Amino acid sequence: MKRNLILSWLFTLSVLLIMGLTSCEGPAGADGADGTNGVDGADGKDITSTACLTCHNDDVIIEKRAELNMHDHATMANSLSRGGRAGCGRCHSHENFRNFVETGADMSLETVTGLTCESCHTLHDRDNVADFSYGVHVTDPPETLTGVSISFGDSVTTNLCLQCHQPRRDLTAYDETPEDGSDNVSITSSHAGPHYSQTGSNLFGLGADDRNGTITLDQGPMLHATGASCVSCHMGANANHEFAAVVDNCTACHAGATDLDINGAATKMMDALHAIEDKLVEKGWYEVDDEDGSLHSLASSSTPLDLTGAEFTAFWNYNIIHADHGAVYHNPPFAKAVINSVEENLGMPITVW
Repeated sequence: MKRNLILSWLFTLSVLLIMGLTSCEGPAGADGADGTNGVDGADGKDITSTACLTCHNDDVIIEKRAELNMHDHATMANSLSRGGRAGCGRCHSHENFRNFVETGADMSLETVTGLTCESCHTLHDRDNVADFSYGVHVTDPPETLTGVSISFGDSVTTNLCLQCHQPRRDLTAYDETPEDGSDNVSITSSHAGPHYSQTGSNLFGLGADDRNGTITLDQGPMLHATGASCVSCHMGANANHEFAAVVDNCTACHAGATDLDINGAATKMMDALHAIEDKLVEKGWYEVDDEDGSLHSLASSSTPLDLTGAEFTAFWNYNIIHADHGAVYHNPPFAKAVINSVEENLGMPITVW
């Protein structure tokens, strides 16, 4: 008992001693000398509220989103089925497109969306404030999936478009020689050919099959590739986000033009293309969609199309024009030559331009 009292007394004394020591603080001393001034920061950018309102107002945002939603770029139809696939998603979904542009890598994703404003515009994170577009800029010429470099020089916006608007395959994908040693080709997929939207290569007159026939197919690059850009023709001064070329964007070069069918050239090429399509349906290579009149390939692994070398040239070159959807405008000399090549290899009368 006595021992416990002694321990309790010692504990109390220790606490009081500590409290006393910690409270023994004298008055504050004089302030020390000022430290050395730090380095001045860089001047900020002079951006007025008017500049911000170029984008940050309801009229512009609503208008541009409405325009974009009128175009296939924004629809989900292709994104739902292909946007999450590695190799397809780079051009069929917002998420994969931005990832590919920034890293060069493909991803497999379970959930994707169609293209949005942010697919082609950053949110104030790049040093491209001068035009207030905050566009995603691609300065390096895109290396195509077929190994050919096509570039609009310093047109950073068009180089962005070329990330997708290029062929996915070239002729080497069908170079396997049959056992009989012939140049025959067996088409086993409805997706055979260069794929869709090979506008970039068409502008430069590249990618057609010239191994059969007598038509010269070296028709490029077109002035649309060297003297214009995707944006100047498909968006114009008003930055139209429907991306539909309008004649007002053409008159700077095509004085007096009142529509896109300048000198009737497009109509004549489309007439020749429709005659070719009738021939392809007659040969059993394609069928016509009853709803929209478009053509669908009948090739599959169970019902392959066994083509001669000349027939394959016709098949390939038809798809060069058909799958561009604007080849008769993008590079008319190239389109005319390719159409003539198809006609020749199908044994059809050759259109005289």
